[in-house]
Amino acid sequence: MPAESYVANAHHCLVLEGPWGAGLAEGAWLSEDHSATSDREQKQPSESGSEVQEDADGKRNASDDDTSGDSEADRDDDADKKKDGENDDAEDGDGDQDDDEDDRSAKEKASAWLDEPKHKLIAIAVLVLLVLAIIGAVLWWLEARKWQSTDNAYIRGPIARLSPGVSGNVTRVFVVDNQLVRAGQPLAAISVGSYEVALRQAEAEVESARAAVLQAQAALVSARAQVRQAGATARARDAEAVAADREYRRYASLSQGAVAEQQRDRALASSRSALETARAADETVRAQAAGIGQAEANIVAARARVRQAEANLANARLRRGDATVVAPIAGRVTQFDIEPGDYLSPGQPLAAIVGPARWVEANFKEDQLRLMRRGQAVELTISAFSGFKLAGYVDSFQAGSGAQFSALPPQNATGNWVKTVQRVPVKIRFRDDAFRDFPANADIVPGLSVTASVKVMP
Repeated sequence: MPAESYVANAHHCLVLEGPWGAGLAEGAWLSEDHSATSDREQKQPSESGSEVQEDADGKRNASDDDTSGDSEADRDDDADKKKDGENDDAEDGDGDQDDDEDDRSAKEKASAWLDEPKHKLIAIAVLVLLVLAIIGAVLWWLEARKWQSTDNAYIRGPIARLSPGVSGNVTRVFVVDNQLVRAGQPLAAISVGSYEVALRQAEAEVESARAAVLQAQAALVSARAQVRQAGATARARDAEAVAADREYRRYASLSQGAVAEQQRDRALASSRSALETARAADETVRAQAAGIGQAEANIVAARARVRQAEANLANARLRRGDATVVAPIAGRVTQFDIEPGDYLSPGQPLAAIVGPARWVEANFKEDQLRLMRRGQAVELTISAFSGFKLAGYVDSFQAGSGAQFSALPPQNATGNWVKTVQRVPVKIRFRDDAFRDFPANADIVPGLSVTASVKVMP
């Protein structure tokens, strides 16, 4: 048996005493160290085998040499570092191997899951749903780009705001708030005492003016008769003047001895007198003719007074009629809150009547109007009746954005200007059959919110 084996066995089996025991123990320790070192160095590449053998021999020869012991310790440290590096490389390799194994395991699990018929159907269904969702999204986009929509839209209708035309106390109230009325139906009555007196006075003035017209017309008839009489008188005087002048000329043509001088002078005087009388008659005719013009002017003035009196009478009747407040249009009375005895003044808000007509005012953004035109189809949904779609069409566009007609228009020339998207009101009318399937008792009042969608592309 070799000495190393014996010493190793002795080291494991018994404890030796004395000098031999110490020497054998030391030999056994060296043998164990050499065995451990050999086991570690068996993992190194083949080209380092000679170096491991040399290290083992050096360890056996280092028992009596302190310097060789130090080098042995250094070699042990290098061996430990190499072993640690090999362990790290082995761990990295194990990690990569684990990842590969995980990937293979996941694929195997997925493949095994799909091998079952039920799971395969589920996967096909999910794939089909995904494809359908993509197709649906594309179709939705193709359809959605044809429409321009806004929820900034509201129901509008005719609203007549009433106020009394005269002042006074309310004597009677004929309707109540939210009542349906017809056009011309009385709503309330105001005291009419003073307006009744003014009406009677205006009627009397009209009668007086009409009588003055008749009087002026009679004066015209009289003036015309006087003119005719004066004309007849003037013509008679003209005839007399002509006869007198002819008589005078006859006497003047005779010789002086044939007729007395006194007769000739008398004929001359009669001729001149008749001529002056004829001239006076002509002046009377002209004066009477001027009277006719004055009578005609009096008639015109009298008729003007009649018209003025009739206007005063109409005004009195109007004020008398304003004492009764009537509905200007058919519809529903709202904001009506007056009682008998209340004092009303002209211009004071009294009530409002909402007519039956309805349309939609949609405020679209300015960049939505590029393809919008009159007559385009519109789908309308009233928020209060969201289950019904109503058909309409674009009627007109407001001539300016809503900001231009606000109480305080924007001052864009200021230094703190901020760009904002403007909105333009678009008037949308309902089609004639839009409410065919709508609830009969539904009350569509102005101000309800609406969602309007205009089809801008075919």
